[in-house]
Amino acid sequence: MNTIILVTLLVTLLVSTITGRWIFKLKSNKWLSVLTAWVINTVILLIATVLFCKFDVQAFHKQTDGVFSSLGVLVFAFFIPVLTLINFYTLEFLRYQYKKMSY
Repeated sequence: MNTIILVTLLVTLLVSTITGRWIFKLKSNKWLSVLTAWVINTVILLIATVLFCKFDVQAFHKQTDGVFSSLGVLVFAFFIPVLTLINFYTLEFLRYQYKKMSY
């Protein structure tokens, strides 16, 4: 996997996790936080896909080496549910910690 694609995925995960935690602390609604994280993941990765296709065409040529490198342009679409699932479990852990602290 290309380094810039990996960095884009990690930045997307970081931004969506921070925003999801902020919404969770503000509203105390896990599902609203997960929906917000999903929307942020989708928007950032959609913009990244358009920018990479426009400016870095070589990053999305289908290659046969590696598991995720062979996805080509679909690498970002593949990682939207993966990042959202990570956000879901992060918020579930956060909710568990809040319940444990309140007792």
